[in-house]
Amino acid sequence: MKERYYVAVETGVIHKKPFDDQVNYYEIEATTREHNELQAIFTKLRELEYEFTPILLKPLKESEGIERREEQQQIMTNLFTMLYTLGTAETKGKLASLHILDELHTT
Repeated sequence: MKERYYVAVETGVIHKKPFDDQVNYYEIEATTREHNELQAIFTKLRELEYEFTPILLKPLKESEGIERREEQQQIMTNLFTMLYTLGTAETKGKLASLHILDELHTT
């Protein structure tokens, strides 16, 4: 059974109800499994963002930076693809106006 959720991408939090008019929410309808998948995407993004290995132990390499950015971009693509797929008509309209996933708007 699908339930309605409100996703705040900026904070990576999924709410049952919107509670702050200042936050931009994406309204979705998702099963428990889909909710968990979305939560896992946010967890992975946080891990990539805050992963820290001291420079003395592992000097920063340009190739690692590029790989990390590419991985983050892929995860963000997965996030917005999922938001579009699960999104209400209003959410799909918001994402379409932002041209985030142009290839999905033709489906």
